[in-house]
Amino acid sequence: MGPRLSVTLFIALFVLFSTLGTASGQQSSATPAERPSATSKPSGNDGDAAEPYVFDLIQSRVFFEADGRGYRDFVARVHIKSEGAVREFGLLPYPFASNFESLEVIYARVRKPDGSVVETPASDVQELDSAVSREAPMYTDQREKHIAIKSLSVGDVLELHLRWTVHDPIAPGHFWFDHNFFREGICNKEILEIDLPRDVTVKLRNSGPEPSVREDGPRRIYIFENVNLKKRAESKIPAWEKNYKGIPPPDVQISSFTSWKEVGEWFGALAQPKAAVTAEIRSKAEELTKGKTTDEERIRKLYDFVSSRFRYIGIDLGLSRYTPHSAADVLVNRYGDCKDKHTLFAALLQAVNVAAYSLLISSGYRIDPSFPSPSLFDHVITAIPQGESFLFLDTTPEVAPFGLLLANLRDRQALAVVPSGGARLVSTPVNPSIPNYELFRIDSSLDTKGTLDAKMKLEERGDGEISLRLAYRSIPQNRWQELTQNLVARLGFAGSVSDVSAAQPEDTSRPIWISFSYHRTDFPDWKNHRILLPSPFVFLPELSEEQKLSKDPLPLGSPQDVTYETTVKFPRGFSPLAPQKVERQYDFAEFSATYSVKDDILQGTLHFKTKSNEVPGGDRSKFTSLAKAVEDTKNRYIFVKGAFPGSSLPFPALVGSSADAIPQLENALEADPDNDAILIRLSSLYCASGRASDAVVLLKKAIDAHPGVPEHLHLALGNAYLRIPDVEKAVSEFKQGLGEDAEPNELNNVAYQLAEANGHLPEALDYSSRAVKALSEKTMDVSPEDADPSDYSLMLQLAANWDTLGWVKFRAGDFPGAEKYLQAAWELVQSAVVGEHLVEAYEKLRKSQKAAAICNMALSSYLPAGPAIHQKLSDQMIRLRPFLMNTPGLSGTSRPTRSVDGGVALSDMRDLQVPFRTKLQANFVTANFVISVSNGQKGNEAVFVSGAKELRGAIAALDALKYPQSFPDDTPARVIRKAILSCSIYSKNCTLVLTLPTDSAVPVPVPVSVTTNPN
Repeated sequence: MGPRLSVTLFIALFVLFSTLGTASGQQSSATPAERPSATSKPSGNDGDAAEPYVFDLIQSRVFFEADGRGYRDFVARVHIKSEGAVREFGLLPYPFASNFESLEVIYARVRKPDGSVVETPASDVQELDSAVSREAPMYTDQREKHIAIKSLSVGDVLELHLRWTVHDPIAPGHFWFDHNFFREGICNKEILEIDLPRDVTVKLRNSGPEPSVREDGPRRIYIFENVNLKKRAESKIPAWEKNYKGIPPPDVQISSFTSWKEVGEWFGALAQPKAAVTAEIRSKAEELTKGKTTDEERIRKLYDFVSSRFRYIGIDLGLSRYTPHSAADVLVNRYGDCKDKHTLFAALLQAVNVAAYSLLISSGYRIDPSFPSPSLFDHVITAIPQGESFLFLDTTPEVAPFGLLLANLRDRQALAVVPSGGARLVSTPVNPSIPNYELFRIDSSLDTKGTLDAKMKLEERGDGEISLRLAYRSIPQNRWQELTQNLVARLGFAGSVSDVSAAQPEDTSRPIWISFSYHRTDFPDWKNHRILLPSPFVFLPELSEEQKLSKDPLPLGSPQDVTYETTVKFPRGFSPLAPQKVERQYDFAEFSATYSVKDDILQGTLHFKTKSNEVPGGDRSKFTSLAKAVEDTKNRYIFVKGAFPGSSLPFPALVGSSADAIPQLENALEADPDNDAILIRLSSLYCASGRASDAVVLLKKAIDAHPGVPEHLHLALGNAYLRIPDVEKAVSEFKQGLGEDAEPNELNNVAYQLAEANGHLPEALDYSSRAVKALSEKTMDVSPEDADPSDYSLMLQLAANWDTLGWVKFRAGDFPGAEKYLQAAWELVQSAVVGEHLVEAYEKLRKSQKAAAICNMALSSYLPAGPAIHQKLSDQMIRLRPFLMNTPGLSGTSRPTRSVDGGVALSDMRDLQVPFRTKLQANFVTANFVISVSNGQKGNEAVFVSGAKELRGAIAALDALKYPQSFPDDTPARVIRKAILSCSIYSKNCTLVLTLPTDSAVPVPVPVSVTTNPN
């Protein structure tokens, strides 16, 4: 679980499964008051004035009898200080496990400022199935009581008293309980009282305040008190580092289990009878292992059967009860949760005389070896004895190769439930049991017009292959091209794919591979006599200042070998200039980029290899150097010599530092001093490398040498002045470079740079408004009937300009105005940069749930940003993650339902249900459409392009559809999108998938006259 992002992590958008969660047992509880707090932070001067709510009191009383029965009371008194808090506390759902406990709402009332009290009547409390029980009613008894708080307003005090009563203990004669103190906001007093029978041996661990202890007859009572007058400071250490070894245990834990052996005996008594070998089990085991002569062969065969043939119901241990279904029932049902799949696997193994034991494990928490309790275990896998050790197998992922455990199950302490009193804690392997590598090969060619055609093949083995297998397994083969198209787009390839083929996802005995053809017109920067190497990229995060200063080991994850090999054949008469080799060698990792040219064929190989699981604390600076070398290599241009037709140059955009290219560019400019393309690129690299003053000298010299100064040189000089920084001189140059007839992209770029510099915002607002108005007018000239790639490129420009105007308004403090433009830009192009801007706007407007949702998606964007934006989003996600949880505040459990996967949410934005039925010529048909959405008089318009003729009749339904596209102002504008309509005889509705804007568009350069040296 290290920081490197490989190709397959981008596939998360398409994986239709839930990963294992982190939670504690049903008899565990976090602080019932833990709920998301608003984005406003308490001020040191104003006390709690900025808080949306403040708890006067949180009181939890836990009472257990020796037989495991008992109750837990929750009392809270909270001041409601904002409309956001009214919405958050207005409807409170509380879960309970109906088979062994009941939930009573003793009172829910609102105390008004005038002293009057409004009670919420029992009729306003509803009992419903929980979300997890609706998903799998046979696997959980969890229900919820929903309390609609009556007459709640700002200034009121909400008072609650709830009681969970355990009438049938899960483990008769035992009990356990977990608790976390409230730290997400202000709480003036929190009391935890734990009342236990004095004659029962109980273990207690706590990492918070020490309790006071008193004895009252046969009872022993522990009382904890805590005060939280300031919201918990946001950690500057990201979760991937901080929780690499697992989340620390809860603040307070109690358990009546005295040893891990006792825990194992309890669970074994529940699970082992269910693994009984029936005649059906024995017959199936013998059928599957016929002809297998060794235990390993038999184990592999039975593992493949249970793993791939039985659907996994993804519910945590505890939420799905602790007793599995019988192996015979699972064999018939063909599905089960983790303990069910283990039970079937163990029974089949037992039928062929192979012993197998349950292994209880936590996928999220660290286990304290000195504290025996089942509370933190959320998963069951299989342990097969192998001498003094075990072979660990997990059948739940369905497509995991034999012996491969998911990363969050490795290097974990787990409880092996060995019969006859042999239960004990064991450690799972640190690294995968199979090779861990990724290989991406690209064989491509460019023509004189800059069109790239390629054959690409991705091969994956180890950690990365499971998400890849699940993605291709979960989608019908006739949609693999669509899946692959989206995958390569998320890797930064904006062309189209075809001829997709892949290994069968279920064949886990071999590496998985995907191969396809790729076509891209107008390959980026070809017209400027340069290209970037067509290759995926290795991403290493930029460490925060706190991370750089830390002396703790930095996690890298399991060692992995990544190789990206590319060949590019250039057209006759064109020859690339091979960049210099890049090589970084450290004890913990190595990276190299090698290039060669032979017969006008460029060969480039990127190789990244981690050698250990951690970077030593003293070598963090070396990791930073490594990450910078990787980032610079990604942005490194390869210059091309040849007989190019007339040159055109887009307004230069900073693409990050690549200092290695500076000497090459300096030599090129000396040989061709009138080449403005080289001049501007060199000046931008000077700026990116901290040499803005050199860029100013270079550009002023060029301007002095020009009798008629091109406007784009003034703009470049303005940018250099901003980097010094000298905003006044920059604005002076910008004004000279921007005339009344300035192009929208020039206006937009200058406005954005001024917004980033947070200076001359009135001028930035004027420039950006002019650009948006001009572009909006251009979009109205687009005809959806004959739209070409340049029209779709206009959509990308419109999104970029909306983003800039929104960002300028944000900088100027107009947050509602910023929201309109940023939201419209995000709906059109879900880039990481736009998403980060929108997150900031939502936070200023205290729309925390929206901010969290956008941040989650932006981190999975198919248009990722550089390390700085990624780090900023990661930091925001740490702060906003509580708002992704469906569990409400004042919850009676520590089990939050998981947040929606960001990639899946992005995909959902483009999937629309269309109420359309017609007679189909086949079971499944598709058609291509162009969708036009406008705020003008015409509104929506759908145009049939190709495909199944019977879907022409869907035009009226498509015209009436509500599309996820808003417009920020009244200026008439049109957005066009390509879309695919799919209809099936098995579905009530058809599905419309909006294609990614980048898949339809090509960059449109802005012509600039450039004088070049004919030699």
